[in-house]
Amino acid sequence: MTNRKNIRVLATVSLALASSALAEELPAAAPNQRVTLESLSLPSDVGIGKNNRIYVVDGGNHQIAVFDAAGSRVASLGTPGSDDGQLDSPLGIGVSGRSEVYIADKGNNRLVMFDAKGKFRRTIPLEDDGVDVVPVDVAVGPKGKELFVSANNSHKVLVFSTKGELLRAWGGEGEDDGQFRYPASIDIDAAGNVFVVDVLNARVQKFDPAGTHLLTIGKLGGKAGTFFRPKGVAIDSSGNIFVSDSFLGVIQVFDSAGEFLYVIGEEGTATVFNTPVGLAAEGTRLYVTQMLAGNVLVLEPQAPPPAPAEEAQQ
Repeated sequence: MTNRKNIRVLATVSLALASSALAEELPAAAPNQRVTLESLSLPSDVGIGKNNRIYVVDGGNHQIAVFDAAGSRVASLGTPGSDDGQLDSPLGIGVSGRSEVYIADKGNNRLVMFDAKGKFRRTIPLEDDGVDVVPVDVAVGPKGKELFVSANNSHKVLVFSTKGELLRAWGGEGEDDGQFRYPASIDIDAAGNVFVVDVLNARVQKFDPAGTHLLTIGKLGGKAGTFFRPKGVAIDSSGNIFVSDSFLGVIQVFDSAGEFLYVIGEEGTATVFNTPVGLAAEGTRLYVTQMLAGNVLVLEPQAPPPAPAEEAQQ
């Protein structure tokens, strides 16, 4: 009879070695840490509104915690429950250019929307072919008229109007390009391209707004450009792609073509992450939710200096 305890121990050892190998191989950045947002319970995602107002999915408390740019808490959105304006285990968040806040209310199979003043506006029930959608994340399209939702139960990306009409969908369970095994975080770049974390396929996929597959970043592994449990993705104004790995505890950075650049969070550096999940990029700042640490780090990433000529030639 196989000893299950031994299986768990061996798995832990092998993954620890993979994490160590990753740390040794990757060029590491040393970001400037600006603010830490505390007193959160199982935070999973973060969004940025006007005046750098910070909206954090405070899932364990079934609410959205709102902070100003300096890190002072200024408001909360939602209370536990299933009525209008209430939330049940929210996971993801999308903020429009007008600071309208859309929340992936996972436990209630819906989106909940608050306006820029924090007032509840509407609930958007989510269905796909008559089946309730289990939303994990939501991103707002560049014009603020479309909502891109990752659906955990159907392994799809669903696109809804802000009134809740299903406009289009793509995906389905599988490993091929355009398919998913538990899609999670979604972000959209300035051109409207859609980036989706494909958790169990250990990759990020890029699509055009219509759902045409454009690019795949990463695969399962412990080396540069690979992932074990990718969870969050954010695109900055330069097109750089930030991807968090909640198990390895690092954030890898790629250029707009999907080429690996550097890593943040290497052991022994000033910034070491504890279960980094949802991300947001705004200006020079990167916002990192740490689920088990119960906080959000606000960083200013800095690429590592170029390798010396001799080292670059090796």
